[in-house]
Amino acid sequence: MKIADGIEMIELPVKAIGNESIIYPTLIWDEGTVILVDAGMSGSLPEIKNAMENAGVPFERLNKIIVTHQDIDHIGGIKNILNELSEVNVLAHKEDKPYIQGEKKLVRLNSNFMERINDLPEEEQKKVLDMLENISVPVDMTLEDGEELTDCGGIVVIHTPGHTPGHICLYHKASKTIIMGDAMNIMDKQLTGPNTLLLTEEDAKKAVNSLKKFEKYDVENVITYHGGLFNNKPNQRIKEFNDNEA
Repeated sequence: MKIADGIEMIELPVKAIGNESIIYPTLIWDEGTVILVDAGMSGSLPEIKNAMENAGVPFERLNKIIVTHQDIDHIGGIKNILNELSEVNVLAHKEDKPYIQGEKKLVRLNSNFMERINDLPEEEQKKVLDMLENISVPVDMTLEDGEELTDCGGIVVIHTPGHTPGHICLYHKASKTIIMGDAMNIMDKQLTGPNTLLLTEEDAKKAVNSLKKFEKYDVENVITYHGGLFNNKPNQRIKEFNDNEA
């Protein structure tokens, strides 16, 4: 779905741990740079290529992947891309870098996650475990809170810890779009906060407090990874949510 010139929301069907859903990576580009924000699960590459072709952006032009955070539905597809385009640079926040590179165990691989895997049929269990064994990729560049990338009309990095230590959101200045990752979600067509059921009490508090950072931006569009596009007075809705949580 076209958001504005040079920014496209990709609709990516996925099946993970027995559940089917749609996730929403984002494609941003200008004449010199093509950036994919998050890369779906392993095996998502054909759908990503097709979405890029439909947007008029050849896959071979891709030169950067920005990772909002370390969860497997965000990083699982990166290795497939690098196998075809080895020169693509991977960017992420420094706090999530060791998890993405496989130096630390992904924070979501807790006992509850493993119990869910054990409930799957044996063949699906093997697929998930094989994917987890082959998910790590090198991070070429780390990002800092408040850093602005000059690519594609300007992209501001917003560090929003809580969901993971290095979770980031991105503000695309040219289209006034915040790419949320999992910092916010859409439920019943309404923009809402992070899924705190996944988090410890301390991390849930961090995740909610992080959302206050969005209030200083002029926002016309919000892209959530689980839910898609929200463009019904997002600034007002973000402030309402923060006021209710105060």
